[in-house]
Amino acid sequence: MSGLWRILAVIPAVLALFAVIGWGLAAEQGDTNAAHGFALAVTLYATLAVILVLGERGVQHSGSIRSALMLMVAVWLGVPALAAIPLMMATPDTLYVLSYADAVAQLTTTGGQILEFAADRIAIIFWRGSLQWLGGYLSILLALAVLAPLYLTGPGIYRSPLLTVEKDDLTSRIGTLSLIVAATYGTASLFVLVWLLLAGAPVFDAVIAMFGTVSTGGILPGYASFDEVAGRMGSYGGAIGMLIGATSIAMHWDVHRGKIGHFRDPETLGVLMIAGLSAAALFAVGSAFGPAVLNGISLATTYAAPMTKDGTSLLPLPVTMSIVLVGGAALSTAGGVKVIRFLLLFRHTSAELFRLSHPSAIKPTRFRGNTIPESSFTNLWVYVLGYAGALGFLIIVIAAFGSEFEEASNAAIAALSNAGPAYLLGPGGAGDFSHLPTPALIAISAGMALGRFEILAVLAILSPEFWRD
Repeated sequence: MSGLWRILAVIPAVLALFAVIGWGLAAEQGDTNAAHGFALAVTLYATLAVILVLGERGVQHSGSIRSALMLMVAVWLGVPALAAIPLMMATPDTLYVLSYADAVAQLTTTGGQILEFAADRIAIIFWRGSLQWLGGYLSILLALAVLAPLYLTGPGIYRSPLLTVEKDDLTSRIGTLSLIVAATYGTASLFVLVWLLLAGAPVFDAVIAMFGTVSTGGILPGYASFDEVAGRMGSYGGAIGMLIGATSIAMHWDVHRGKIGHFRDPETLGVLMIAGLSAAALFAVGSAFGPAVLNGISLATTYAAPMTKDGTSLLPLPVTMSIVLVGGAALSTAGGVKVIRFLLLFRHTSAELFRLSHPSAIKPTRFRGNTIPESSFTNLWVYVLGYAGALGFLIIVIAAFGSEFEEASNAAIAALSNAGPAYLLGPGGAGDFSHLPTPALIAISAGMALGRFEILAVLAILSPEFWRD
């Protein structure tokens, strides 16, 4: 069976497993509508998984670039169509399109809520959390298996030898990759879960908080801030989980080989520096040291949910949005433009300024010991301009449906950066988009999905040449 197809077969099977748990939680709580929705979802997901497995036997697929990019389309646009079923049936008068938008928000690890559910509906909270956790795994796997081989994550990324896939053969190692990512991601998740339990968190709350930290999705189990889950000690464990999620999976995988290079890696140091500067800014405007550190890490990793009572509200909104716009590392669960792109552009700018004063000099741009070709910077600028264009367009669309500029820009940046809880202007607190009109919510969910696609991948898919043989 093709490796790419195998992923499509496994996803509904995993959804079915999570839906079984959601079904049990809904039935135990007496949430009839949600229980019926999960029962239907289990049937559909399991059936689809069996059909995909049996229908693919004996059929060979090439690991073409087109197939790989269409896999991304199927994951980020197709899987939410399945995941929306329990959300829609949990509230019978809910439009399917809004349920779909909410599923996109969770699966892309953007977080926040498109639909408004009571905080005590534990089955829905579990479903949202499990979608975020699954989305974090898929974002790493697709970055390794599709984006990195096609050079769409940007040049100069840290790549472990065991996690390297060649452009001409995108499928041969995807099975191995999926297991490696599962082991690394699962180990980090287990670490956070154990930490939270030892810190005194109830089991259900610990599971939901764990879902949101390693995936940097930002979900909380019915609380206004993370420290309500397991106190300050639990919050530090959650912050470690966010940093693990927002830094390179390849770097983490190499730890098992005894190679610990996190504090020498420019990308990891960049994430830590942004977290430190964010904490310093919060401390400067009146936050206590501990909360400043926790909320600084939350912003830098695009988790963005408040870690303490005041959260990041002490910072001016443009500062908050600038931080999440930068994002975390490549090959991570974090959103945003990614730190590596800023580092490369800064180094390239420095080299260009040197050449202005020394026209005859040859000064290549080097990163992680490699020379970065000039053509790579053309792609970088195309990405930055495309990202800026998408952001501007999304702001205009949201504003066109009645939002003020500040609200529209806040919502657009939070969506495109996959940092939903950074949206602070909703009546329900961090990440509450539910009061916005339906067309604006649809646009916001499209921005969330676009945040998980690389801009260059979208441009490739939209190009007529992509569809020609």
